[in-house]
Amino acid sequence: MTPLEALELLTQLAPALHGLYRAITSTSYPWDLSQWELLVIELQPICSQEFVDRLNGLLNDILQQENMDAEALQYIQTFLSRYASQGRPLSGFFMVCCVIEIEWTVLAQTLSPPTAVVEGYAKDAAAANKAWISLMSSAAQKLDLKQNANDCLKRTASYAMQCFTDLMLQIEEMDCEPSMDTYSWETMSESLVRIPRSKGSRANAR
Repeated sequence: MTPLEALELLTQLAPALHGLYRAITSTSYPWDLSQWELLVIELQPICSQEFVDRLNGLLNDILQQENMDAEALQYIQTFLSRYASQGRPLSGFFMVCCVIEIEWTVLAQTLSPPTAVVEGYAKDAAAANKAWISLMSSAAQKLDLKQNANDCLKRTASYAMQCFTDLMLQIEEMDCEPSMDTYSWETMSESLVRIPRSKGSRANAR
């Protein structure tokens, strides 16, 4: 990957995915199961180890450019520092957390559709919080689970548990708290939320 390609990924792709995450988790919408399934299929490659490693190495790829001028370097540092200061490091680990929360938010609203779509300004994670509260207080909507959707639910549950387990094992082997860039605790939390449970034509998110 060239330094220019790395710069575009770091300053365009990562913020765009973060923007999608904020939009979906903050705005209530009556998603259906086919839309959730499509989102899972399209976003899942971002969670691959290869992709995460590539995103984590973007800054090094950029800094390897020999003729990087001081102004461009300052821009990159300021850009990344602004996200980091808000607790949102633009790392591959953070992108995984965004994908996981996008998927469980859409699934939760599929199981418990909002009564009305919220228009205009929405608070951070408002849609995700409302859907989660609804599922905790009332039964999930009955879904007609086709084989493809059922398989997709099982794969997402399996991935979520693997993600949680991998992070937990890594943290246990460390002598100190994990770096903020790993976004470990948040990703582990979202992984547990994402685990669905299905039986026949009914599905519940726990």
